[in-house]
Parts: sequence; structure tokens; C-alpha cells
Amino acid sequence: MHEIFIAGGISFLITFLLLPLWMKKARSIGLTGKDMNKYNKPEIPETGGIVVFFGFIAGILFLTLLHYLWNDMKTVYYYTAFMISLSIITIIAYIDDISGWKRGFVRWKKPLITAIAVLPLIPFIIERTDITLVGIPIELPYLFYPLVLVPIGFIGATNAVNLLGGFNGLEAGLGLIACATLMWFSYGTIFFPLMFIAFFSILAFFWYNRYPSRIFPGDTFTYFLGGLFAIFAVLGRYQTATILIMMPYLLEGVIKSREIPYILKHKKTFRPECFGKALKDNSLKEPYKEIWSLTHIFIKLIRKFKGKCYENDVTTTILTLYTAWCLFIIAVYIWVLV
Repeated sequence: MHEIFIAGGISFLITFLLLPLWMKKARSIGLTGKDMNKYNKPEIPETGGIVVFFGFIAGILFLTLLHYLWNDMKTVYYYTAFMISLSIITIIAYIDDISGWKRGFVRWKKPLITAIAVLPLIPFIIERTDITLVGIPIELPYLFYPLVLVPIGFIGATNAVNLLGGFNGLEAGLGLIACATLMWFSYGTIFFPLMFIAFFSILAFFWYNRYPSRIFPGDTFTYFLGGLFAIFAVLGRYQTATILIMMPYLLEGVIKSREIPYILKHKKTFRPECFGKALKDNSLKEPYKEIWSLTHIFIKLIRKFKGKCYENDVTTTILTLYTAWCLFIIAVYIWVLV
């Protein structure tokens, strides 16, 4: 077990030490984004997710080397496939990030391209013809799971995680809670170290990303996180747990899907954002007349009960409710098992 803690420590230290260097570099090359929930819209270094990815890979490489030396080749194969698949997803998102905000891949292309990341996993899932959801086994046609269902899952997971964010510490905070919950589900398996290492890499990033943020995650981080969930669910067969843990992202997807009939009705492109509208005192109000995000719901509710809503109010409220939701999932699983 001590080797897992060492791997987590490596992941944390590399991410924590490299982030200041990346922030300086990103600012020097103009890779910055406006902090939209601040009235003066300061420019903040972007794409911190690439450093989280490097920290994670360093920790996994260390652990993979140990398992190779121990001649535990099954674990080596699983970890290698995991790293390759996640690398494909993260690199695609990184290319999109460095192309500039809203100037990268066309919206529908990036999620589809991420389906390529399924390829390294196919040898491990090619024979699967069943899936279990909420304890119910479902038989599937041959090759339907690896060639149809899994690619759809990858597209859904990576795109869903990318929908909810835009507030200091929100994406990283949600990632920490999700990883901690998945650690509970996978404890005692070869997949536990993956979530453990990811948790500590994200924790290092959270230190710099919490309010007020010194660096933004970018799509590189959200796609990394979505890929992490998708690969974990597929290789470890944690489909039900992962879907439940991704509930906030799925709800955000349902809300955002309302833009499709809006576009068809008004015959014009519309891409609602999660941000609030910042006032002179840095408090927030709803940016649209209609609700287009979970964050807009909480801005409205907090304003109603507190009079004013600030950015950190939204982040803290969502993270608190998400923690409660994940604890509820664990409690239900314990109750069912007992």
C-alpha cells in the first residue's frame, strides 16, 4: 500500500511545482482567459489541466514500473491502456485549448474525435456482451458493447463534464469529490490507485484554482476528467456508480440541450454560458432571462435568500450539495450490500 502513497505524492508534487512555471509561460504567450465572474474581467492563465495530466501520468508510470518489476503483467497492461486512452483524450482537448477560446474544433467534432480513445481498450472488452445497470444484467449483441456503446459513453462523458464550470474552484472541486467517491467503490482493486493518484494531482491544482483563481483548468482538464470517468467505468465495470456520480453533469446536459430547439426556433446560433453577470461590487446576477445552467439556478436562489450572490457562494453551494449526493450514493450501496 505504501507504493500507492508514494505515487500519489509524486503526482501531487509534480503538479504543484510545475503549475507556477506553467502559469508564467501561459501568460507570456497570451494563453489566458477572462475571469467572467469578476467585474473588471482580469486575464488569468489558462489550460492548467495539462499539468494535472502530467502529474497523473508521472504517478501512474511510477506504479506501472513497480508492477512490471513485480512481474504483475495484467496490471501493467491495464495501466498502459488506461494511460494511452487518457492521453488521446487530453491531447485532443489541449490542441483545442491552445487554439483559443471558441476558436478550436467545431463544437460537434471534438466529442466525436474523443471516441478514438476507445481503441486501446478494445482488447480488454472485445468479448463483453453484457452490461449491468442498477444491478440489472443486460445481454447485448456481439461487438455492440465495445464498438457502439463504449464510444457513445466516451462521447457523453467527456462532453458532459465539459458543460459545467466557469466558477473559481468548481471544476477541480467536483473532480476531487468524484475521485474520492470512486476511490471508495474501487478500494481493494487495481483501479483504486488510479483514482488515488488522480485525486492528489487535482488537489494540487485546486490549491491554485480555488477562489480567487490564479489559473483556469481549460477544456484540457474537463476532458481529462471525463475521460478518467469513462475509462474507469469501462475497464472496471463501474457503469452504474459512475453514472450516478456524474449526475450534476448529466443534469447540466439536460438544461443545455434546450438550446437546440431555441436555435431551430430563432434560426441563429446560441451558446449559453455558465457564468453569472458580474456587478460593480463583484456580486452576480442571472445573465439571461431564462435558466441555462445549474449555476444560474443557484445564483437565483442565493440572491433570493441572501440578497446578494458572490462567485464563491455558488461554488461552495454546489460542492456541498454534490458531497451530500455522493455520500448518499455510498450510503445506499452500503445499505443494499448489508
